[in-house]
Amino acid sequence: MLSVLSGLAAIAAPLLAGCPGPGMTAGPEDFVAAGEEPPGAPLPEPESDPQPAPAFTLKTPGGGEVSLADYEGKILILDFWATSCTACIEEMPEFRAMYEAWDHDRVEYLAVSLDTGIEVVEKFREDRPDLDLPMALADNQMLEDYLGDRLAIPQSRVIGPDGLIRYKFGPGPSAAQVAVAVEALLAQEHIGDEAAGAGG
Repeated sequence: MLSVLSGLAAIAAPLLAGCPGPGMTAGPEDFVAAGEEPPGAPLPEPESDPQPAPAFTLKTPGGGEVSLADYEGKILILDFWATSCTACIEEMPEFRAMYEAWDHDRVEYLAVSLDTGIEVVEKFREDRPDLDLPMALADNQMLEDYLGDRLAIPQSRVIGPDGLIRYKFGPGPSAAQVAVAVEALLAQEHIGDEAAGAGG
């Protein structure tokens, strides 16, 4: 796949639609499917000055809602994607496999869609039962808080159990990088648990 920079001039696929909402004007021109990092690219380092993850409350398929507070004390992966982003969907089976393997008392995943409405996400879930993952629809505030002006996808964020954004990946597929980041955070938790036990 083409990188973000070299691919912009050659992209012919439809651009992704923005999410309606107050406080931010997002149109189709704002969302572009990103390509992979060059082979052999090094894994990004953890954030040197991790910041608190901004609060959010998002719509989920079936009429529910999900909030950041629901994941308190857990590692949370936010995977930003859209139904018209081929690169996003191609890496979803990897996330599905990892999601099945994770201990959900410690690690959770949320696929955050940049589509125009929750009904688009619901239709995708119906068409792709093999990709049965927790999903929600991004609102404009979340896009501003988590992606800023860099709205190319796929992107992912790894939030630590302390509520700080520990890793940022993308634009570009990042499932393998997320797996390494999660293992690193779990290892840190294990060391912390052992230290606490020894101190007790």
